[in-house]
Amino acid sequence: MCTASNNTPRYSGQMSSGRPRATSRSTIAEAATELFLERGFAETTIADITQRAGVSRSSFFNYFSSKSAVLWAALDDAIHSAVEALRAGAAPSAALRAAAVHIQADSLALAIIHGSVMGLSDELADERAIRTGILSRAVSDSLVSTGMARLEADVHAAALSSAVFAAIWAWAASDAPRPALSGLVDRALGAAGASR
Repeated sequence: MCTASNNTPRYSGQMSSGRPRATSRSTIAEAATELFLERGFAETTIADITQRAGVSRSSFFNYFSSKSAVLWAALDDAIHSAVEALRAGAAPSAALRAAAVHIQADSLALAIIHGSVMGLSDELADERAIRTGILSRAVSDSLVSTGMARLEADVHAAALSSAVFAAIWAWAASDAPRPALSGLVDRALGAAGASR
Protein backbone atom coordinates (compact mmCIF):
# COMPACT_ATOMS: atom_id res chain seq x y z
CA MET A 1 0.00 0.00 0.00
CA CYS A 2 1.27 3.44 -0.78
CA THR A 3 1.05 6.36 1.57
CA ALA A 4 0.64 9.97 0.70
CA SER A 5 4.03 11.64 0.46
CA ASN A 6 2.88 14.65 2.46
CA ASN A 7 1.72 12.58 5.46
CA THR A 8 -1.93 13.30 4.84
CA PRO A 9 -4.41 11.06 6.60
CA ARG A 10 -5.54 8.02 4.68
CA TYR A 11 -8.88 8.33 2.99
CA SER A 12 -11.84 6.71 4.66
CA GLY A 13 -13.15 4.97 1.56
CA GLN A 14 -16.50 6.74 1.99
CA MET A 15 -17.84 9.19 -0.57
CA SER A 16 -17.86 12.65 0.93
CA SER A 17 -20.16 15.45 -0.03
CA GLY A 18 -19.33 19.08 -0.55
CA ARG A 19 -16.02 20.59 -1.48
CA PRO A 20 -13.10 18.16 -1.84
CA ARG A 21 -10.37 18.22 0.80
CA ALA A 22 -7.21 20.11 -0.03
CA THR A 23 -5.42 16.78 -0.21
CA SER A 24 -7.72 15.34 -2.88
CA ARG A 25 -4.97 15.18 -5.50
CA SER A 26 -2.72 13.02 -3.34
CA THR A 27 -5.69 11.01 -2.05
CA ILE A 28 -6.84 10.28 -5.61
CA ALA A 29 -3.31 9.32 -6.66
CA GLU A 30 -2.97 6.99 -3.70
CA ALA A 31 -6.34 5.35 -4.37
CA ALA A 32 -5.58 4.94 -8.07
CA THR A 33 -2.17 3.41 -7.43
CA GLU A 34 -3.61 0.92 -4.96
CA LEU A 35 -6.31 -0.08 -7.44
CA PHE A 36 -3.82 -0.40 -10.29
CA LEU A 37 -1.83 -2.80 -8.09
CA GLU A 38 -4.92 -4.74 -7.01
CA ARG A 39 -6.81 -4.94 -10.31
CA GLY A 40 -4.46 -3.77 -13.02
CA PHE A 41 -4.54 -0.51 -14.94
CA ALA A 42 -6.96 -1.57 -17.69
CA GLU A 43 -9.46 -3.07 -15.25
CA THR A 44 -9.57 0.00 -13.00
CA THR A 45 -12.17 2.63 -13.90
CA ILE A 46 -12.31 6.26 -12.90
CA ALA A 47 -15.48 5.38 -10.96
CA ASP A 48 -13.46 2.81 -9.00
CA ILE A 49 -10.83 5.43 -8.22
CA THR A 50 -13.30 8.10 -7.12
CA GLN A 51 -15.17 5.64 -4.94
CA ARG A 52 -11.96 4.47 -3.25
CA ALA A 53 -10.74 8.05 -2.79
CA GLY A 54 -14.08 9.31 -1.53
CA VAL A 55 -14.34 12.10 -4.10
CA SER A 56 -16.73 12.88 -6.90
CA ARG A 57 -16.05 12.29 -10.59
CA SER A 58 -15.89 16.05 -11.16
CA SER A 59 -13.27 16.33 -8.40
CA PHE A 60 -11.21 13.69 -10.17
CA PHE A 61 -11.30 15.75 -13.37
CA ASN A 62 -10.40 18.93 -11.47
CA TYR A 63 -7.02 17.32 -10.83
CA PHE A 64 -6.47 14.83 -13.66
CA SER A 65 -7.46 14.62 -17.32
CA SER A 66 -7.40 10.80 -17.38
CA LYS A 67 -6.52 7.85 -15.19
CA SER A 68 -3.09 7.72 -16.86
CA ALA A 69 -2.52 11.35 -15.86
CA VAL A 70 -2.69 10.26 -12.20
CA LEU A 71 0.66 8.56 -12.63
CA TRP A 72 2.30 11.36 -14.58
CA ALA A 73 0.91 14.55 -12.97
CA ALA A 74 3.87 15.30 -10.68
CA LEU A 75 6.37 14.70 -13.46
CA ASP A 76 4.28 16.69 -15.93
CA ASP A 77 4.38 19.65 -13.53
CA ALA A 78 8.18 19.42 -13.45
CA ILE A 79 8.40 19.12 -17.24
CA HIS A 80 6.17 22.18 -17.61
CA SER A 81 8.48 24.11 -15.25
CA ALA A 82 11.53 23.06 -17.24
CA VAL A 83 9.92 24.03 -20.56
CA GLU A 84 8.94 27.43 -19.18
CA ALA A 85 12.44 28.00 -17.80
CA LEU A 86 13.96 27.07 -21.17
CA ARG A 87 11.63 29.46 -22.98
CA ALA A 88 12.67 32.18 -20.53
CA GLY A 89 16.32 31.63 -21.48
CA ALA A 90 17.62 29.27 -18.80
CA ALA A 91 20.51 27.03 -19.76
CA PRO A 92 19.25 23.51 -20.53
CA SER A 93 21.22 21.73 -17.80
CA ALA A 94 20.15 24.32 -15.21
CA ALA A 95 16.47 24.08 -16.23
CA LEU A 96 16.53 20.28 -16.09
CA ARG A 97 18.32 20.22 -12.73
CA ALA A 98 15.92 22.77 -11.25
CA ALA A 99 12.90 20.79 -12.42
CA ALA A 100 14.28 17.57 -10.90
CA VAL A 101 14.39 19.15 -7.45
CA HIS A 102 10.60 19.46 -7.45
CA ILE A 103 9.65 16.03 -8.78
CA GLN A 104 7.70 13.96 -6.28
CA ALA A 105 6.41 11.17 -8.45
CA ASP A 106 5.56 8.47 -5.92
CA SER A 107 2.67 7.13 -8.01
CA LEU A 108 4.88 7.01 -11.07
CA ALA A 109 7.67 5.32 -9.12
CA LEU A 110 5.29 2.59 -8.00
CA ALA A 111 4.05 2.17 -11.55
CA ILE A 112 7.62 1.87 -12.83
CA ILE A 113 8.47 -0.75 -10.22
CA HIS A 114 5.23 -2.70 -10.64
CA GLY A 115 4.49 -1.96 -14.30
CA SER A 116 4.08 -5.58 -15.29
CA VAL A 117 1.77 -6.35 -12.33
CA MET A 118 -0.33 -3.28 -13.11
CA GLY A 119 -0.40 -4.10 -16.81
CA LEU A 120 1.34 -0.82 -17.57
CA SER A 121 4.60 -1.76 -19.26
CA ASP A 122 3.56 -0.64 -22.75
CA GLU A 123 1.73 2.43 -21.44
CA LEU A 124 4.80 3.50 -19.44
CA ALA A 125 7.07 3.12 -22.46
CA ASP A 126 4.69 5.10 -24.70
CA GLU A 127 4.16 7.89 -22.17
CA ARG A 128 7.88 8.08 -21.39
CA ALA A 129 8.63 8.50 -25.10
CA ILE A 130 6.06 11.28 -25.45
CA ARG A 131 7.43 13.20 -22.47
CA THR A 132 11.04 12.67 -23.52
CA GLY A 133 10.08 14.15 -26.90
CA ILE A 134 8.39 17.17 -25.32
CA LEU A 135 11.40 17.87 -23.15
CA SER A 136 13.83 17.21 -26.00
CA ARG A 137 12.05 19.66 -28.31
CA ALA A 138 12.15 22.40 -25.68
CA VAL A 139 15.85 21.82 -25.02
CA SER A 140 16.61 21.76 -28.75
CA ASP A 141 14.69 24.99 -29.35
CA SER A 142 16.62 26.60 -26.51
CA LEU A 143 19.95 25.49 -27.97
CA VAL A 144 18.99 26.68 -31.46
CA SER A 145 18.11 30.08 -29.99
CA THR A 146 21.73 30.36 -28.81
CA GLY A 147 23.05 29.70 -32.32
CA MET A 148 23.56 25.93 -32.33
CA ALA A 149 22.61 24.20 -35.58
CA ARG A 150 19.35 22.19 -35.41
CA LEU A 151 21.02 18.81 -36.00
CA GLU A 152 23.50 19.22 -33.17
CA ALA A 153 20.81 20.77 -30.96
CA ASP A 154 18.47 17.82 -31.58
CA VAL A 155 21.18 15.29 -30.78
CA HIS A 156 22.31 17.10 -27.62
CA ALA A 157 18.71 17.64 -26.51
CA ALA A 158 17.84 13.98 -27.03
CA ALA A 159 20.80 12.95 -24.88
CA LEU A 160 19.92 15.36 -22.06
CA SER A 161 16.21 14.49 -22.08
CA SER A 162 16.92 10.76 -22.15
CA ALA A 163 19.35 11.24 -19.26
CA VAL A 164 16.62 12.82 -17.13
CA PHE A 165 14.27 9.92 -17.77
CA ALA A 166 17.01 7.35 -17.15
CA ALA A 167 17.58 9.03 -13.78
CA ILE A 168 13.87 8.90 -12.95
CA TRP A 169 13.70 5.19 -13.78
CA ALA A 170 16.87 4.52 -11.74
CA TRP A 171 15.42 6.52 -8.84
CA ALA A 172 12.18 4.54 -8.93
CA ALA A 173 14.09 1.25 -8.90
CA SER A 174 16.31 2.32 -5.99
CA ASP A 175 16.02 0.59 -2.66
CA ALA A 176 14.51 2.51 0.23
CA PRO A 177 15.40 5.03 1.29
CA ARG A 178 15.64 6.39 -2.21
CA PRO A 179 18.50 8.73 -3.02
CA ALA A 180 17.63 12.28 -3.95
CA LEU A 181 16.41 12.35 -7.54
CA SER A 182 18.35 15.55 -8.12
CA GLY A 183 21.63 13.71 -7.45
CA LEU A 184 20.75 11.01 -9.98
CA VAL A 185 19.74 13.66 -12.52
CA ASP A 186 23.11 15.38 -11.99
CA ARG A 187 24.93 12.09 -12.61
CA ALA A 188 22.85 11.28 -15.69
CA LEU A 189 23.26 14.75 -17.18
CA GLY A 190 27.00 14.51 -16.59
CA ALA A 191 27.05 11.18 -18.40
CA ALA A 192 25.17 12.81 -21.28
CA GLY A 193 27.80 15.53 -21.54
CA ALA A 194 25.95 18.40 -19.87
CA SER A 195 28.04 21.17 -18.46
CA ARG A 196 27.23 22.55 -15.06
